[in-house]
Amino acid sequence: MSKYIIVGAGFSGVLAAISIKRSNPKSDVVILEHTDKPLKKLLSTGNGKCNLGNAKLNLNNFTNSQFVKKICKLPQISKQKQFFKELGIETKLIDNLLYPVSESAITVRNALLRKCEKLGINIKLNETILDYKIDNKIDIKTNLDSYKADKLIFACGGKSLPISGSDGSILPLLIKHGYNVVPLSSALCPIITYENTRILNGTRVKANVNLYRNHRLVFSENGEVLFKNHGLSGIVIFNASREIARKNGNYTIELDLLENYKDSEIEEYIDKFGEEAFLNAFLHPNIIKYFAQNKIKSIFAKRLSFKYKNLSDFEFSQVTTGGISIDDININLESKIEKNVFFIGEMLDIDGPCGGYNLTWGYISSQLME
Repeated sequence: MSKYIIVGAGFSGVLAAISIKRSNPKSDVVILEHTDKPLKKLLSTGNGKCNLGNAKLNLNNFTNSQFVKKICKLPQISKQKQFFKELGIETKLIDNLLYPVSESAITVRNALLRKCEKLGINIKLNETILDYKIDNKIDIKTNLDSYKADKLIFACGGKSLPISGSDGSILPLLIKHGYNVVPLSSALCPIITYENTRILNGTRVKANVNLYRNHRLVFSENGEVLFKNHGLSGIVIFNASREIARKNGNYTIELDLLENYKDSEIEEYIDKFGEEAFLNAFLHPNIIKYFAQNKIKSIFAKRLSFKYKNLSDFEFSQVTTGGISIDDININLESKIEKNVFFIGEMLDIDGPCGGYNLTWGYISSQLME
């Protein structure tokens, strides 16, 4: 009987345990979780609604996409729906995004834990791996016990939302074992700017967002921008943050609040009706106040610029860029350094934009553990 030890009771770790047990019913599968509850981070995904997948998912949108393409084909949404159905999770598509019918991450967590219990998967809480060594078996030492395993799977996540248990505390141990770790950064998070945006706090606008690094356009996307006290938020800003997280540079975020209007049309309107009439006709009252406060001319509604200061901390991010280098990993996600040691999910230097990408990566990588 094979024994599997999985480190981390997050989404990818729990799915891997279930997939292993379904494929090998006689195997002994144990999950070691260093917090007091499993699947904590899952509860915050999709604003609590749990975005499990994306019918329009594009593998090119993943960091290290060529590696992702080597290990899998584009997952079919129908197969994902069937997979979750077999786990007791009914799903539906909303604007091509896959959600549980309940639109509640709590119901997904509960279904996964019920499946673990039914399959006899042992989830041990408040147990932290201290070290391991490999001989014929893998000898694992924790703060509470010791184990012998045939396969060791790391599914500890990155550092985003550390209150959930993804705090990066496992990395010193893995560095000690010879792994290269690409520096971690928060991503899918608000962007803090040098400009004072307090007067705009809570204001939502539709905009085309252009991100420039050293005056060169590196990202462009349409979406809703949410202004915060110290900068910008919203899905389109979250996606822009992934670009910033990966490369150093001087960044400027430029918002086109009137993408359906040309400069010449705006100038013509102002010439005819005046600047005040233009502002009231086209812009949110708080934007008007911001323009007045900062003496910004109305034509700059086409190019409202903000200077990047820094990304929000890990506690405000949805995903972590960086992690175990894919140079240390085979296409079955087994370590090139240590036999029968595997890495899945956010542990690896692979991440995607908003829209179900990161839970889909958790799903894809967990299925390779069967």
